[in-house]
Amino acid sequence: MAYHSVSGTANNTADMLVRLKDFLVTTCGWTLHDDGSALSDPYYVLKSVGESGMEDIYIQFINDASADCISVKGYLYWNASTHTGVKMAYSSGTTVISTKDSAQFLYWLYGDLDHVFVVTKITATYYGHYSGIIKRYWSGAVAITQAAVNAGSSVVIQVNDASLFNSGSYYIIKDDANIERVQVTARDTESTPNTITVASLAAAYASGAKVGEDPQPVIIGRNNVPGNFYALNKWNGWTSASGQTGNCGAANGGFSGYADPDVRYGLTIMFPWLVAMTSTGNEELRGELIEVYSIGSGAGDSEDVLDLGTATYKMFNLSNAGWCAIKE
Repeated sequence: MAYHSVSGTANNTADMLVRLKDFLVTTCGWTLHDDGSALSDPYYVLKSVGESGMEDIYIQFINDASADCISVKGYLYWNASTHTGVKMAYSSGTTVISTKDSAQFLYWLYGDLDHVFVVTKITATYYGHYSGIIKRYWSGAVAITQAAVNAGSSVVIQVNDASLFNSGSYYIIKDDANIERVQVTARDTESTPNTITVASLAAAYASGAKVGEDPQPVIIGRNNVPGNFYALNKWNGWTSASGQTGNCGAANGGFSGYADPDVRYGLTIMFPWLVAMTSTGNEELRGELIEVYSIGSGAGDSEDVLDLGTATYKMFNLSNAGWCAIKE
């Protein structure tokens, strides 16, 4: 599916929840995985396999008891039969999309099968929210396990492609129940199926589990993105719902105000927003936000458009993040 954007006016939080669901499902191609719209705290769980077709993205959008917001939660997996999620990424009252329960407000939605970026204008303030995977700096390639495996030491795992791995290197294995870091000690690319041997395995994994450098790099943003977020996992797996904290930083070296717009031709420079894990012991520069850029002030007003010829970018002075440009 292609990249899309829409804008409009929402009547209230309940209306915004439906508009967001419709954008992701009808326009971008996500799957409505679980429909809880009839509940007292209405929700939708949306699923995507990403633009690559190999991702696992489960995001829940909820109109809960919190005032003037849609709460957002990410999951390793969501069981639609039992209506329960596994290994959540979430922080109460902070991983939200800012809305207004009692009045109309403007919104802009940007996304594809990898992510969604939401901008809302509440009174005179613009808020940004990002959920989904990032443009990762590690490989997104994964091998698929061909049989179930049990926890233990020197565990041999059947995979569809062992050539993705280097002996002695570390990788992440995950299925719908567990996720952890493993060290590959050997690989066999001649056997059918291929196999890898891992030094130890703390949990059992089902057939169809994925093994790779950085599977499922899902982040759930606060209402100040580009800013703070909670990741679904980190370099060695999952700790708790809010145990994988991170922050976005503009790759402008603090100099965007000197060159945006530049004095020679009046052009605007767009810098990527970097994504870093920032919790103690897990610090790591992990990737970039998708199609969200930092710009300096002075290029125009919020809602103005930058024209690059092949694409246009809407400018917003976002709460906390400052001036950003998002691809339309």
